[in-house]
Amino acid sequence: MPIKTDVLVIGSGIAGATAALRLARDSQRQVMVITRNYEPEESNTRYAQGGIVYEGEEDSPVSLIEDVMRAGAGLSLPSAVRLLATEGPARVKELLIDRLEVPFDRNEDGTLSLTREGGHTVPRIIHVEDATGRAIEEALIGALQDLPNITLLKGYTAVDLITSSHHSTDPMAVYAPTTCHGAYVLNRAGNHVDRVFAKATVLATGGVGRIYRHTTNPAGARGDGLAMAYRAGARVINAEYIQFHPTTLAVPGMDNFLISEAVRGEGARLYTPDGRHFMDTYAPEWGDLAPRDVVSRAIHHEMVENGYPYVLLDLSEKGEKHRNVSHRIHDQKESDGCGKNAHGRVRLRSRGNSEACLTFSRPRIFWVNRSSPMAKPPCGGQPYLKI
Repeated sequence: MPIKTDVLVIGSGIAGATAALRLARDSQRQVMVITRNYEPEESNTRYAQGGIVYEGEEDSPVSLIEDVMRAGAGLSLPSAVRLLATEGPARVKELLIDRLEVPFDRNEDGTLSLTREGGHTVPRIIHVEDATGRAIEEALIGALQDLPNITLLKGYTAVDLITSSHHSTDPMAVYAPTTCHGAYVLNRAGNHVDRVFAKATVLATGGVGRIYRHTTNPAGARGDGLAMAYRAGARVINAEYIQFHPTTLAVPGMDNFLISEAVRGEGARLYTPDGRHFMDTYAPEWGDLAPRDVVSRAIHHEMVENGYPYVLLDLSEKGEKHRNVSHRIHDQKESDGCGKNAHGRVRLRSRGNSEACLTFSRPRIFWVNRSSPMAKPPCGGQPYLKI
């Protein structure tokens, strides 16, 4: 028997979950969210560390637009950037702060703690220690499960979209406009494929990082949604814009562990193994807070041209601020059996579930990147399409 619903949302990360919550405002509309994992929180969103754009002191939409357009090398769609800058902060407040009450870090006076990330000219990033994505994702999944008109199917992998021309038994249907009627989904527990029929289908399936040798993406980031959209006839654009995260911590025997861009936002600087600071050479305007593509290329160039096995990320010049950042990291990553000492000892778990226990034995911290910058979710991909 086929499954029927009004709207099918494929993916339970921040995009899919937010879309489902918005659509479910109509209590008569039935929304079904499917996710390949048995833990619905498992997504790219869960592993986002640094924070999410909000609004800073003496900030403005114009300032954010300028920052985004400059970081995007003039290739960003202006109308999309304007929408992000003018409506984004209000949506963050409405959904994440007011409705879901995500526990963003606050200052002693109760105001939101703001930090900077690459490409931003002012501190406008709000965060939950160094696990912002996890806090947001847990709140979103909790909200989905509270609504009676949202059905959350766990352990279901989307196989293909059901379209009139793609799957019709009528050979003449190929000449008709493409219409999407839902998706074929693999029930992993039962090991069989079900048909889900829907009046509308939303693709929110995450990135493609796992097609690369080195990535900080979780296992599900395989580009499934892009492939399904392409097969159904959707126009796929900007797929070449793969975002690379510049800094990861290399520990023998485990996957590279992502080091949040917020560490540089708090003042960390990049050095070569022989102690040479190099980012001002590549990005005099931004320095260590240049956009990720600029920093990634700079690190890669230094490693290739000079034969360096790694570069260093140093927080030691920041004094008390360094200790504050270290405290945030310790609180988030410490676990049973690892303990802490005066300068901190933490257990890190990679997205491949390998673990390592690290000891910071001196006030000076060096982060090591022993391979090329890691693949992250794409900046491009499929645009919003009705098919």
